[in-house]
Amino acid sequence: MINLKHQVMKKETLKKQVYEYLREEIITGGIAPGERLIEEKIAKKIQVSRSPIREAIRMLEKDGLVIMNKRGGVTVFNPDMENFQSLYECRVELEPAAAYYAAQRITKKQIEELRKQLFCSDTKSYELKEILNMNTKFHEGIVQASRNPFLIKMIGEIRGINSLYRMAILKRDVLRIKSAAEEHLKIFEAIINGDGEKAREYMKEHIVSDYNYYTSIYRERE
Repeated sequence: MINLKHQVMKKETLKKQVYEYLREEIITGGIAPGERLIEEKIAKKIQVSRSPIREAIRMLEKDGLVIMNKRGGVTVFNPDMENFQSLYECRVELEPAAAYYAAQRITKKQIEELRKQLFCSDTKSYELKEILNMNTKFHEGIVQASRNPFLIKMIGEIRGINSLYRMAILKRDVLRIKSAAEEHLKIFEAIINGDGEKAREYMKEHIVSDYNYYTSIYRERE
């Protein structure tokens, strides 16, 4: 729960805080897939007016995290295999390319920032939210290091929905956290060594692994 009632802040900042709060709730499962978002209920809970909530919901729609229903109302996106397949097809082409260019263009400062986002395979050292946050920043850091504005824009547009699927994978499989940590290290080492081909190869393998894990989870649910 957050309380913004007594804080003096610009409208833009308030909208962003509400957006970040709702985004985290959706990604971490605090607001369940398929659940309806009711502005009045949210306003009462976090003690803000409905206007910034409405604006934050529009931002979430752009992220693909909520669906505006034709008959009115807003519901949280409910992940399914068809959408994950489409997401995978984008990621497996775009992110390896970003890793390739990052290996050629990354700065010393970006290397150090990327290093901070490496998590070890000892899952007891972290909370799940922390792992998701580090995981997200690792991938985003590589994309930014590519210094390709078109790649950055395209990958940025699927960032929100990608985080939703990542959480679904990490929540269900501790072994995936361990293997992801090892895969991240391989990608990182290839990038700092300036080996674009290896960085591309390892990133592709990493995304294929994500696909295989989610596919197995989906089959279990069916």
